[in-house]
Amino acid sequence: MRSRPAWILLLMLIAGGVLTGCGPGQSGTIGLSVDDAGRTVVVLQDCKGDIDKLKLVQLGRLKTDPETVLVEWSNPKSPKGIVQFPLVEGAGKWKPQSPVPELDVTRHYQLQGKKDNGWSNAKDITFTVTELKDLEPGQVLRWKVGLGEANEIVTMDEYSPKDCG
Repeated sequence: MRSRPAWILLLMLIAGGVLTGCGPGQSGTIGLSVDDAGRTVVVLQDCKGDIDKLKLVQLGRLKTDPETVLVEWSNPKSPKGIVQFPLVEGAGKWKPQSPVPELDVTRHYQLQGKKDNGWSNAKDITFTVTELKDLEPGQVLRWKVGLGEANEIVTMDEYSPKDCG
């Protein structure tokens, strides 16, 4: 017969495994592109049509520095699939809730997406102004799929709903 502490530990491990499986899921990817006029364009791949909040965050210079939320977008009726809109102006229901500040070339930024209730998340994109300047129309800057922590530039065809699997 097992001791009481062993049973308690076993139950805690089982509960932890169950709770881990019920956490927020990946429901899309955020990329950045540019249009023919050179404006930065958000490319949101929303696999389930449930990403309804985006926020642009300025990261601290050190990992211990706090993040600063610069601007947020909200769209309770985000469509399923790929949605594109200019970062600064927005489009449709994806309008910035405050003016988008000019981005500092010496800083790192992150564009984050989630469902308001926190149950779905989009894969964020962390970027610099320099990375945006390297883009051409038809290209998308996204978090590299696979091993390694880096961004990659892909064509719009490579940035497709088939990644929603």
